[in-house]
Amino acid sequence: MKKYMLFLLVSILFIAGCQNTDEMPLQNKTPHLAVIKQAGKSNVVTLDKDYKVVKEKKIGKFLIDAQIDGQTLYLIDPGIEEPRKDLYAVPYIPQKLFIHDRIAYIASSVESRNVGFHFMLVDLDSFSLIETLTVPGAVRSMIPAENGITMYVNSGGAHNYGQYAKKVQIGKAETGKYQIITMNDIPEELPPNGVVPFQDHYIAVYAGFAKGPKPKWVKRPESYTSKLKVLNPKTGSVLQEITLEETFPQSIVRKGDIAFVNHFTDLDMTGDTISVYDLKKMELKAKLQSPTPSSIALDGSNLLVSNMTQGTLSVFDTEELKQKQQVAVGEWPSKVLVVPERNKQSSLPLK
Repeated sequence: MKKYMLFLLVSILFIAGCQNTDEMPLQNKTPHLAVIKQAGKSNVVTLDKDYKVVKEKKIGKFLIDAQIDGQTLYLIDPGIEEPRKDLYAVPYIPQKLFIHDRIAYIASSVESRNVGFHFMLVDLDSFSLIETLTVPGAVRSMIPAENGITMYVNSGGAHNYGQYAKKVQIGKAETGKYQIITMNDIPEELPPNGVVPFQDHYIAVYAGFAKGPKPKWVKRPESYTSKLKVLNPKTGSVLQEITLEETFPQSIVRKGDIAFVNHFTDLDMTGDTISVYDLKKMELKAKLQSPTPSSIALDGSNLLVSNMTQGTLSVFDTEELKQKQQVAVGEWPSKVLVVPERNKQSSLPLK
């Protein structure tokens, strides 16, 4: 088999007292957090509710992205030495993972002869490939939508996919087949990095390149500044926007009327700020300091931040906006995920 021809979707059940050696031993504690790392002897670290490390485990070679659905952690990996029973092979290099209604939507970094970038849908109940599609550029963000998902796609840089970024809806057609339902131009070259719902609108963050590293695939880097925008969810039109004080917003999470935005770029591993915005007033409320904040997540009244180069997890109080705790999790943590409380009535298989 040629190099880069086998790519894997990994699942690990978060069930206390697992007996199967292919499942992560949890020492009779149900993990509350999962931290995904890009390097080191272990690349999945689980923590309890007190943010103490429960277990570290090596899963695959290089974990690109991950998401939790129910009590299961799903990860995508661009290659592993030996197949295992809890892996599912997908045909193209995975880049981003999004799960909605038991369907894994997997965006690829592989282009198909200027037709588009490969995109895959996997049924998580049967672990079978539902459909492969092509989309006009690299996917930046995905959000749930009626009957499927909505995603925001790059224009493709120097490639011939049109001048503008795209808003693409993928869902099940009347025939029962998943396909691209709608695709609309966004009158910008860059799509949003992150999108969250707020009232009847979407709040989106856009990474500009007027300052800092300038990737070659951006045609006019000097014309783009980092923005926070209010979008019409149906048309994608911009209703309001403000310029962010910090550059390279990576993602956004929301608690009530307050949004948290981490500023980090993997182009040169820099960034040290979490911006806090009042969405009702559309103004900056505070700035939190955290070294290379690669990922953020909300855990009740806490904001969790994975610090890429420092190898730590920071815990901030979302009311007082102060750091409460910092935990060493090992080198290069790229994403932090919160495990929901186990639903005793859940129909998910426990295996």
